[in-house]
Parts: sequence; structure tokens; C-alpha cells
Amino acid sequence: MRSVVIHLAHTTRDAVRERLSEFAGSANGDEWRYPPASSKPILYIGFCDDYERESQPTELQPVQAALGKMPDVNLIANVSGRAPGEAEVRQFAECLLDTFHGVARDEYSGHCWTLAQIRSCTTIQGHPFFDYEGWYRDTKTG
Repeated sequence: MRSVVIHLAHTTRDAVRERLSEFAGSANGDEWRYPPASSKPILYIGFCDDYERESQPTELQPVQAALGKMPDVNLIANVSGRAPGEAEVRQFAECLLDTFHGVARDEYSGHCWTLAQIRSCTTIQGHPFFDYEGWYRDTKTG
């Protein structure tokens, strides 16, 4: 599965839980599916409690620099392989980053994407946010 991690500062799990429930419908514990009415969800969303412990210092430093502190809440959205997922990932990231101070990281660039960068289709290393097809093509063609 492909994934996107959202790092948020100056908020609480309760505030994020409430916003996610508005976005993705009622949760199963602290897990959400998006789209909420679909029998085949594209995003599988949950809190990422072990992010700091499981990450290397080189992964944490850009997040801390982007936020000005370590994140208070980390979330992960795993993207189903049965759908492209770009629209859903953007909707998820925009929903949270429009409400809370934070950044998004896709697994391709390692860049800490701001809401403004996502919305303006800024490119990093020639790719916009969550450009899995473009990164795949570049890797295949060398």
C-alpha cells in the first residue's frame, strides 16, 4: 500500500478525531475509511502513535523544522491499490491542513508539503504531491 503521513502541531487528538469524523464519517475506534459511504474505501486512516519512535532522526528533522516543533498528532492514510487515490489523498490532506497547522509527507519525495504547495501543484524534484505514477516512471526509466 502507498501512504501519506500528516503531521499536525498545536492541536489534540480529540480535535483531529472530530474533524476526521466530519470528513470520513464515523470511526471504528480511531480508524476511518474514505470515502465514507463506499463499500470499497480508498483511504484507510488512523493515528500514527509510533511515528517518532519508529523514525530515523533524518526523517524527524525536516518535520520539526517545518512545524517549528515536534508534531502533537501524526496520522497515516494508507491508499488502496485498487484505485489511483490522488484525489482522495489531496482531499484528506487539504481537509486537515486547512483546519490545523501541519505538513503532509508522501513516501516518494520525503518533502514536508504545506497546504499552499499542495494546492498550487508545486513540484519538488519535478513532481507534485503524491505523484506515485511519476516517481514510478522515473524509477523505471532511470
